[in-house]
Amino acid sequence: MELISIPIIGWCNGVNRIFKEVEKAVKNDPKTKFYCFKELVHNKASNGLLKKYKVKVIKDLSVIKNKENSVILLQAHGTTKEFINKLENKKIKYIDLTCKFIKFNESKLLEKQKNGYKTYFIGNSLHQETIATSSKFIKTKIIDVFSWKKTIFPKNKKCFVTNQTTLNSDKINEVKKYFSNKNIYFNNGCCPEILLRQKNLRNVIKSIDLLLVIGDKNSNNAIELTNIAKENNKKFYLLNSPRQITKKKLLKSNKIGICTSASAPKTLYDQIYKKLVSIAN
Repeated sequence: MELISIPIIGWCNGVNRIFKEVEKAVKNDPKTKFYCFKELVHNKASNGLLKKYKVKVIKDLSVIKNKENSVILLQAHGTTKEFINKLENKKIKYIDLTCKFIKFNESKLLEKQKNGYKTYFIGNSLHQETIATSSKFIKTKIIDVFSWKKTIFPKNKKCFVTNQTTLNSDKINEVKKYFSNKNIYFNNGCCPEILLRQKNLRNVIKSIDLLLVIGDKNSNNAIELTNIAKENNKKFYLLNSPRQITKKKLLKSNKIGICTSASAPKTLYDQIYKKLVSIAN
């Protein structure tokens, strides 16, 4: 059995930066209580690392009793305007850890709106990034990624289209080609590193028998990696724990490719790789 690790392994630069910021904030202010609402990133193993920094994950703001001595860490995929308003009304301090590429897409939406463009955002309507973008840009029309061909653009109006950072590059290129029009300015809003992970997987997908994607089912970029396997009729598993690997799952697979989502830590990859080696031997 041959194991092929498909770059890039572990966290993307953005998630790595976020956890460094968390570590720095906690270290510089040891008397403050830090909280994260629901989850920091879309990966259970990574969110579990917050315990190391004594960051408590909560689902209700009523848990915070001492507002003067508390800080909320905002999610990497963006936070709704309504939630930020709620924090400010309750006078709860927060640190915005939104991914820089999401921030860039937001800045382009704002710029184009100021310049008279009708703005559009392509994304999964159930994804946190799309939900947060929609709440901040109420004049921006959300185009669901699963039904984008139904969109009708005004003929005599300048239009600007961007998209969720974690979508499939092939899908975005298809959308761009389909909407090719002199009145439509299209900005590929995908994260460059996620695009590179997809490209690296496509380079080897035809040569492997089985693909193991390390990531969570609520991680869109992990799902897009499994979609590449589907497109190529390859068997795959989406894993978030070494306990999910069994010898039975690996039967008849001589070449096994392993890749990670952008929010899956390298420590999880190491654990899964070690389990694979033990089975192979």
